[in-house]
Amino acid sequence: MTKQPRRSNVVGESRASRKPRDQRASRGQREPRGQREPRVSSKPRIPLTPQALISLYRPDLAETLAEEDLPSFRYSQICEHLFSRPLRPFSEATALPGSLRDVLDTSGVSVLKQNGEQRAPDGTTKFLLAGSDGVGFEAVFMPYKSRATACISSQIGCPVGCTFCATGAMGLKRNLSAAEIVDQVRTTQVRAAEEGLRLTNLVYMGMGEPLLNLRAVLDSVRIISDPHGLGMAHRSISISTVGIPAGIRALARSEPQVNLALSLHAADDNIRATLIPGTFRHPIAEVLDAAWQHFDLTGRKLLVEYVLLGDINDSPNDGRRLAALLRGHVVAVNLIPWNPVPGLGRQERPFRPSKTPTPQSSFRAPSLFRAPSPMAVAAFRQALLDAHIETVVRQSKGGGIGAACGQLAGGQR
Repeated sequence: MTKQPRRSNVVGESRASRKPRDQRASRGQREPRGQREPRVSSKPRIPLTPQALISLYRPDLAETLAEEDLPSFRYSQICEHLFSRPLRPFSEATALPGSLRDVLDTSGVSVLKQNGEQRAPDGTTKFLLAGSDGVGFEAVFMPYKSRATACISSQIGCPVGCTFCATGAMGLKRNLSAAEIVDQVRTTQVRAAEEGLRLTNLVYMGMGEPLLNLRAVLDSVRIISDPHGLGMAHRSISISTVGIPAGIRALARSEPQVNLALSLHAADDNIRATLIPGTFRHPIAEVLDAAWQHFDLTGRKLLVEYVLLGDINDSPNDGRRLAALLRGHVVAVNLIPWNPVPGLGRQERPFRPSKTPTPQSSFRAPSLFRAPSPMAVAAFRQALLDAHIETVVRQSKGGGIGAACGQLAGGQR
């Protein structure tokens, strides 16, 4: 009989129920069979019925339709219109009876209102969106030669409070619903079609910490990837996190084919505590332990995101310390030179580690955030390459319109 994966309430999983890090085999030192936790099955899950999909995506619409006592094929037709012809009014769904189209139009084809957009010379477009409460947030469309990527938000603002990030400076306004997340994708699909491109990749790297809005994020992934929904491949979807261990494990079990991106930004806890000062920061060892568990369960390569800040975390020694943390694991590092954020360059108080620094993390930080020099970026990258760590430097898009990494602020500029 095939051994089944261990089932647990991951969010409530106690520390005592998990092996200490030093008792686990690292990548390359595999545990004997029977001691490793089995990988989560990668078999495609059974698609939702159109009626169940609408209930998950738009509970308000499902409630309206329940009063109509519709046959099941009508739900298929409604799904086909919503997801194959995104944002087109229901009046154009001529396969539906006119009376039903009138009912559907009162609910609307999207839960979002588009309040504006900004377009960069390379075609990168930032959409200013709002839900029914009128509170603004942003999503970004990034075109390439023959395809496009959407960068979407999971919260309005962010509770983590990274000191170098415009979204973190907002604080948390509220979580986005699954429908509000999905409709960002539908909005960018329309733009892709207008430009003759196909939306091939989706990154949860906009506003917010996705794993602190886990239920809505997982529901949105289910809708986006379902064949009756948007039908995107799981492996084309990446979810970024500052490192919420319980959320990382829950993501591995719920969506094992989705990519995990870990925003690390420092190689020791003292510097990281200054860059990520909030209560949602966890020790690096604990975060990486959860990331290695994610690989054990899914077999998916970990993407490590590292924002380089001049004279703060960009030295060759920082690079070597990061390499020491990652060596021997299946990872790729994405280096992101800091994108300037109005109002965040100058600190209100001296910039220093939030705890007494250890000798390896002691540094003199300037009173201004600044982007690293090209030489510093090259030296940091080389330190990782010398340790045989796959590393690329991300060329940010949309910096001139406040759409690059760390610049989204819901139009509050």
